[in-house]
Amino acid sequence: MNYLIDHKQKLIHRTTFANDKCRFHETQVEKREFTHNAGYLEKLISEDGYEECRHCHLKAVKPEFID
Repeated sequence: MNYLIDHKQKLIHRTTFANDKCRFHETQVEKREFTHNAGYLEKLISEDGYEECRHCHLKAVKPEFID
């Protein structure tokens, strides 16, 4: 699975479900990163204070919650 990391807002997005409500487009391209490395994501969450975006992660788990 691919993820978009927003280093400005410290949010991790699922690229498949990312949308305008995620507001990642407000972050400069230089502060965005794509990865599929689960270990790297866990480090960002546990050590660096990143969070999963509630908009695109909720859609991945419960598609009926699509805005």
